Amino acid sequence: MHPTTATIVRRWRWAATTTAVLLLIGGSVLLAGSRPVGGTADALPDRVGTPPWGALRITDPFPIGAAAVAVSGFGGDDAGAVAVVDAGADRYRVHRVGVDAPAGEVVLLSPDGTRLAHQWDSAQGGTGVRIRHLGDRTVAALGPGDAASVLTRPLAWSPSGDQLVVVDSVPRTSDRSAYAAVVSLVDVADGSVRKLATVDDTLVAGYAVAFAADGRRLALQSGSRLTIMDLGSGRRHTLDLPPGRTLAGKGAWQPDGQAVTLAERDGDDWRLVAVDPVTGADAPGPRLPTVADVTAVRLLGWRPDGSALVVAYQPASAGMSGVWALSQRIHAGHVGGVQLVSLAPGADAPTVWMTFADGVRAVDVADRAVATGTVRPAQVPSRWPGPRLWLWLAVGLAVVVVPVTVRLRRRYRAAGD
Repeated sequence: MHPTTATIVRRWRWAATTTAVLLLIGGSVLLAGSRPVGGTADALPDRVGTPPWGALRITDPFPIGAAAVAVSGFGGDDAGAVAVVDAGADRYRVHRVGVDAPAGEVVLLSPDGTRLAHQWDSAQGGTGVRIRHLGDRTVAALGPGDAASVLTRPLAWSPSGDQLVVVDSVPRTSDRSAYAAVVSLVDVADGSVRKLATVDDTLVAGYAVAFAADGRRLALQSGSRLTIMDLGSGRRHTLDLPPGRTLAGKGAWQPDGQAVTLAERDGDDWRLVAVDPVTGADAPGPRLPTVADVTAVRLLGWRPDGSALVVAYQPASAGMSGVWALSQRIHAGHVGGVQLVSLAPGADAPTVWMTFADGVRAVDVADRAVATGTVRPAQVPSRWPGPRLWLWLAVGLAVVVVPVTVRLRRRYRAAGD
């Protein structure tokens, strides 16, 4: 027995009502995901999760103004994705870079947390850096710094955020069997390029470059050589680093600019050592606690109380104390997880500042958030699908249901006539 026209219309009215409710729910969830939920601006959350499937993207029309943290390494299909966490609330946004994108290495959060810089490669073989603004969602293209480049990567933001250090891999031979690393300083506003150095292609992203706080000096490490550059006068000199020591990370310069911090490895134990930037001799200063049983540490900056904020990379398996290169030790496949720890002068052990969900293997932190020295209680995202899924589900149902409902309503009215 076939249903009457009236019955069909009632069913489609019910479907239309359901669609409207889903749209309302989707819109509510979307707005909830875009609205601040409290917290202190420019404070670091005490925990960071992984964004749920269907999380909002930084390109969606519900932007955040600035981020405190960027994380990556979710595994699976998200190897090329990075998530940013709002500087004052538990709001997550996702960006798919398109290449393997470890935060703090290939994807860099600007000092004020308002922009992301990341490697970009086109299908036609072009390369460069893309800078994405988290507030107005605009995109700027930089580089390459060398016209012969086959790969351009960002290395470090200047403290003001006006410039970006990039490295270009340039073939040394016609068969591309050897490469040089051309390091350049690029003006973000006008794209002008200043060549800084050409070195062997042995730069370790995340460790290669550190700016002094005033932006006037820069430390660049290639292999075992550390070059100190005065960007104003152009003067530079090179220090030879002993085995087991490396530039500690983007926060390597001490706040007063009198010393540069190196990370020193002894098996799976790491400690920070201050050295004179002119002589390379160990500089006097308070002792910082050792970080034990980790694959590597990376110095992000200094808190107002004088403690160092570092990323501690947890090993994926035992036996990491071999002679592996630093680039291998921080590779996502060899990292089981990360923690953000504070090393206070004279303390016996590190203090854990931030924990991360399973699967997070790389992190970057905005300099402004480090400088506040503030941590806020945070909630990690629920594992329910994110707002994007609900919105698209509601829109999809509306696309199907609404036109059919309109046609049936017209047919019903015509039958009544």
